[in-house]
Amino acid sequence: MNELHLKAKEFKKMIDPCDKTSKHIKYVCYVQANTIPQEIDNWMSTNPREQKMSTNVAQKIKNSLTENSSFHELNRGILLSAKSVEWKNGSNELIVSMDDPEKHGNIDGGHTLRAILEAKNSNTLPNDRYVFMEIFEGLETPVELAAARNTSVQVDLKSIAELENSFEVLKNVFKDLSFSNRIQYKMNEHYNVEGISTIDIRELIAILLMFSQEVYPYRNGQGDLSESQPIQCYSGKEASLRKFLYMGGGKEEDQKIKRELMINNMRPIIPQIFELWEEIEITFANVSNKSGKRYGTRKYSRFEDNNIVGKSFLGEKDLKYIIPKGLMYPIVGAFRALVKINDDGTYYWQCDPIRVWNEIGSKLVTTILDEKTENPDILAKNTNLWSNLFKEVFIYGYMK
Repeated sequence: MNELHLKAKEFKKMIDPCDKTSKHIKYVCYVQANTIPQEIDNWMSTNPREQKMSTNVAQKIKNSLTENSSFHELNRGILLSAKSVEWKNGSNELIVSMDDPEKHGNIDGGHTLRAILEAKNSNTLPNDRYVFMEIFEGLETPVELAAARNTSVQVDLKSIAELENSFEVLKNVFKDLSFSNRIQYKMNEHYNVEGISTIDIRELIAILLMFSQEVYPYRNGQGDLSESQPIQCYSGKEASLRKFLYMGGGKEEDQKIKRELMINNMRPIIPQIFELWEEIEITFANVSNKSGKRYGTRKYSRFEDNNIVGKSFLGEKDLKYIIPKGLMYPIVGAFRALVKINDDGTYYWQCDPIRVWNEIGSKLVTTILDEKTENPDILAKNTNLWSNLFKEVFIYGYMK
């Protein structure tokens, strides 16, 4: 276990007001910036964004840190996930313990953290600088919190793209889908509409890109099966949005032509991609149970004596079991093995993906549930798991 020793003031412990039995505990405090140790740099993998310190935003943070004594009030602060937290009132010593890089580390405020470390290393950090810090104890996975906190740049990009009509080709393709009225193309769209459960356009783009042979071809230049897997579609919705918007690089007009060509070529298979997602989500648990895997015993299933515990992502059907997206992305993504391309560039299915799911779903479910970890986030980032699922579908399609 790695212990980080810092100095802090105004330390507060906050218990979940909605669930007193929750193991999630939040601590807030002001940390003396120059006591943040360099070792914290080893605990950055929980932050979904790389920190580019040459941007205007990063420069403003650095300037505020060195020039403004109210930095702790002006800056949004640093968010950490930790194994345990201890504060010694007499000495103001704060001890933050971490032992699992998948769960513990920096979740938000990475630019602020790096600005502090840079200033400290260059001896330009005043001794009286403090930074607001939030620390969560007891998180099983930081993904949901990271996604919620790391939205400012992402939402802006999505909103700008909508203003630039970058989503018009998608709107045209999605207009006849049952969930089209729930798609959120810009910040706060449908926010006050009662009964609307919004679907972030970035999520739909990420799902589509798994099947794109322009972005994630399953054969390499030599015609062999590629070893790379579209894991980033799960782990980086912002990255998926950027891949779509800036497709091929170059001039904006060229990017627009390329992304519209890709979507129009994929158009014949797009409706069934989402039908496949829905079918797998609503039948996964039953397929698991029939295979002897007792899906309801897994914590992430949230099974409660056959009560309704959620809704399916796209069709909003009642669910007695939750299927985390950490399971959904690898298993749905495996069906890209059935994608073929006509001479004119349009896509088609080698065989009906839903029929394939009905025939080999038990194999795919078993492949996932036989993994040792029960952490969906870890499963979704397991390259071997993605590869094994893909090969099962590919072999079935090849044999047919």
